[in-house]
Amino acid sequence: MRTVRIIYLLSVFIIAHSCKQKSEDKINPDFIDFENKLIENGFSGVVLVAKNDSMLYHKVYGKKNSQPNQFNDLNTVFDICSLTKQFTGAGIMKLVMQNKLALDDRLSKYFDAVPHDKKNITIHQLLTHSSGLADVVGDDYETITETAFLNKVFATKLISTVGMDHHYSNIGYSLLALIIEKVSGMSYESFLNFEIFKPLKMTHTGYVIPDWDTNEIANGFLNGTESKKPNESNWSEQGPYLNLKGNGGLLSTAGDLLIWSKAIKANLILDEKSTSTYLYPHILEYLDGNSYYGYGWVIENNDLDDKLVWHNGGSDTFASDMWIYPKKGITIIVLSNKAEEYVYSITKEISNIVLTK
Repeated sequence: MRTVRIIYLLSVFIIAHSCKQKSEDKINPDFIDFENKLIENGFSGVVLVAKNDSMLYHKVYGKKNSQPNQFNDLNTVFDICSLTKQFTGAGIMKLVMQNKLALDDRLSKYFDAVPHDKKNITIHQLLTHSSGLADVVGDDYETITETAFLNKVFATKLISTVGMDHHYSNIGYSLLALIIEKVSGMSYESFLNFEIFKPLKMTHTGYVIPDWDTNEIANGFLNGTESKKPNESNWSEQGPYLNLKGNGGLLSTAGDLLIWSKAIKANLILDEKSTSTYLYPHILEYLDGNSYYGYGWVIENNDLDDKLVWHNGGSDTFASDMWIYPKKGITIIVLSNKAEEYVYSITKEISNIVLTK
């Protein structure tokens, strides 16, 4: 076991340090025009593009707050919003690997007094947004107890028949966070930190566990006006309340997310079988579309060489987007503290550049 542990830690170290710009790797000239567009649009945040062990682009723009000389840097921490869901999905799959729960377990196994129309909702259906549950039952920063949250969720009317259609549900992922807590005996964040963040040395990812330097966390900007830092909003001692926990609100850096991307592809946290389930196109998102939902990820072109695994997220003041081409070894990460529609077009622009190299 000691030898296995050494090999594992060495692999983590390699992943954490392998994406350094190599002198022979020249940035595609198209990135010059791309960068000019970022500046013209007043982009604020970080853009990271990596291919295998080469960093193709990793630059920051704008300010982390309105104080003088407080510019975003490569270590700035952003609210990654709904990118949180991929970690909730990975946490569930970790518990499946440990034989502590099953994907076909039903809500009634973990919660009391589940109404008849919801008692047969499975963990798989929560993960794929096919539970029929509504999207939200309150404001992200509303103070709410577990009992009050569950009462609200169980009182909602189903949007569709359980297991039939894809309807994005943030409350479904908050239920998954509660299930992680009940099964693991740990808080949601503590479990993710123990099973994912700490082993991978993702030291700048979490809610409250990282030893945050206040100045490293970006403030969001709404219409040019500075807002609070995410962790200065109405959080409990364990982070956000249940309208946000598990479905959003994790704080991270682009560098940490790159470590995570490479760990997924190397099966460091989830084994190969679990990763296949995690990134499988389980349910069609739109009847006339070609995108499917996995477990916290959108999947496109699953059987092709340009398979794409992606997810974005947004709040009033932050925007995030993360694309992975696992068969091509490409990762694109965009994090911004200005939630503007333009941000969500950046990954597509970059994709058009790197896929033609």
